[in-house]
Amino acid sequence: MMKTFSMIMAVFCASLLYAGAAVCHSETVYAQPADGRVLPRAKLSSVRLTGAKKTEFTWEAVPGADGYEIARCAKRNGAYRVIRRVRAGKGLRYIDRRAAAGKRYYYKVRAVRTGKHATRRGRYSRAGTVEGVMFSTDWTITQYGDAAGDQRMFYTLQDSRGHLLVVDGGWTGDAAMVQKVIADKGGHVDAWFLTHPHEDHIGAFCTIYEKPGMISIDRVYAVEMAPVRLCHANAPWDDMQAYKRFRSMKIRQLRYVHTGDEIRIGGCRIEVLSAYEKKIDRLSSDLLNDGSMVFKVYGREESMLFCADAGKSISGHLRRRYGKKLKSDYLQMGHHGNGGLEWDVYRLVDPRVAFFDAPDWLMEDVDGRYTTPQNKRYMEHRGSRVVSFATAPNTVILK
Repeated sequence: MMKTFSMIMAVFCASLLYAGAAVCHSETVYAQPADGRVLPRAKLSSVRLTGAKKTEFTWEAVPGADGYEIARCAKRNGAYRVIRRVRAGKGLRYIDRRAAAGKRYYYKVRAVRTGKHATRRGRYSRAGTVEGVMFSTDWTITQYGDAAGDQRMFYTLQDSRGHLLVVDGGWTGDAAMVQKVIADKGGHVDAWFLTHPHEDHIGAFCTIYEKPGMISIDRVYAVEMAPVRLCHANAPWDDMQAYKRFRSMKIRQLRYVHTGDEIRIGGCRIEVLSAYEKKIDRLSSDLLNDGSMVFKVYGREESMLFCADAGKSISGHLRRRYGKKLKSDYLQMGHHGNGGLEWDVYRLVDPRVAFFDAPDWLMEDVDGRYTTPQNKRYMEHRGSRVVSFATAPNTVILK
């Protein structure tokens, strides 16, 4: 009786699917189809918008399949719901005409084979979504290069509602360029993050703040570093002029951040993972670099980790404290990709894109003075796409 009931339910479910009903399924993998062959995991080929409420996606043929199930979700890691079953031979393409305008969806597909007594299913493909299109909850993150051919750090983050965040800005000589970028984006900065007081990071900010012109700034977030005398005693080779200049300025919007702080702007959340504290003084003598503001920016679905100029001395600290929490979709490499954090940290981050704030002479060093080429090869070996000043400005959409 139970066997007969199971057969009836299997046929009933299959008929619903062919009728196009939306049915929820678990992620159970049925390894063996009726003819004994394993159904390989499906693979999406493309996802693109073809209209305000039309999303077209294609996938690769799966040997042994006589149909495919298409599932959709509004979150990458949410609960997917089957929205259609397509018979093999009807094409490897589907258009979702019920997508709400202005809303991002994620899609998966899996192969199906219907046997005499049961329907077998392969594994779902990785989730795919429309790329290169900005939705209301997204942030555009842009890395800017240096026309003079130097290393520096300058990023902007902006959403569709006009919120603008700035990270560092580069050298004093970069001030006019940074000012133009901000002016072109509306001239209003909701928050300016200064990771640490070296001139290739805060020089432009100091110059702009003294003569802002038409630019307005709501908040400035920085790290309360050790006194200049202690920093110089620990690292007598370091240039303290930019730090001295910054400390002498009266910045009324200034807020110092500490490890564990969270800042919310629009729909964006920023979490400070590391900033100078007594622990850093015990771990490192390079207080300005290793005391950098290391922070993670969270969008609705994705995240980006900014490492500023943090290096090997605090790598173990970050690894032990955060572990898998370091995982991010995008990564700004520590110390321009030269030296920087240990590979074990980057392995935990496992980004899709790794940003090197470095010109060609640093990326392609042939004299062995810098470790940037080794770090580049390591990130590429891990599967990350590497970008640098060679292709700047470089932009990603934080979903």
